[in-house]
Amino acid sequence: MFHLKTSYILMAGGIVIKSDYFDGINDLDDFNLLKFIVTSELRLKLLFSLYESSKTIKELESEFNRKPGNISRGLNELKSCKLIQKFSNKLYSVSSIGFLLAKNLENLMYNMEAVDTNGEFWENHSIKSIPNKFLKELSVFNGASIVKSTITEFAKPINVYLDNIKNSTYICIILPVFSKIFMDAIAEALINHDGYLDIITTKNIYDLVVKSDSENIIKALVRDKKINFFIVDDLPNIFFTVSDVFASLFLFFDDVVFDNSEMLLLEDKSDLNDAYRFYRYFKEDILK
Repeated sequence: MFHLKTSYILMAGGIVIKSDYFDGINDLDDFNLLKFIVTSELRLKLLFSLYESSKTIKELESEFNRKPGNISRGLNELKSCKLIQKFSNKLYSVSSIGFLLAKNLENLMYNMEAVDTNGEFWENHSIKSIPNKFLKELSVFNGASIVKSTITEFAKPINVYLDNIKNSTYICIILPVFSKIFMDAIAEALINHDGYLDIITTKNIYDLVVKSDSENIIKALVRDKKINFFIVDDLPNIFFTVSDVFASLFLFFDDVVFDNSEMLLLEDKSDLNDAYRFYRYFKEDILK
């Protein structure tokens, strides 16, 4: 059914670990801690090694083929920052803060890979309105390909999107723009496949959807609980879709101009699980 929800959390998005720690570099201490870790190859390796599992000094010496004094010094440096802890059985392990830092560093590396892989896509669009939490989840698009308009196929991204959506059954969408073509294709998929649509959008977009529904198809699907609208005051400029067939992302040239000439596309099933996860966390956070 239709849910009216007022949200004042405009900087919302998906995140794996529910913690405010390291949500961004908020002060000089955060920056210095990050700098302290990444400027030492040994400290970084030790942190990630203990992030994977608890180990003794002997195991770490063998793993890195380093002198005992070097390993001990590196461990003491991490321990002084409260990133690791030592237990009575001589095992070293990451602390809660160390785990969060290692997790965020890991995500950062994955995100850098995603940006590097699809650098052209990100460079061509504005990311000013995109929440930090969403930007931290760019690793979702590591396996994505770019679908672009060409001289001979000007509407290629739209056609690829429509082809995929028509074969979809369970669809989740973050919708900051209105397109009758897209909504008609989605309605057709829901009818043909006895599907379901979960959609987050604004009141303005919802009103446009209802106004364009001259045959009352959307209204009937809402009544039959095949569509669930979640209305918020505002959304970041990300048109994100995930279904059992694909996931896609369209962005904006700037704060107002939507770009339908380029789209990131995910089709691997394992990637779709991550995309669904992102949508759930985004929804949970923005609907608080």
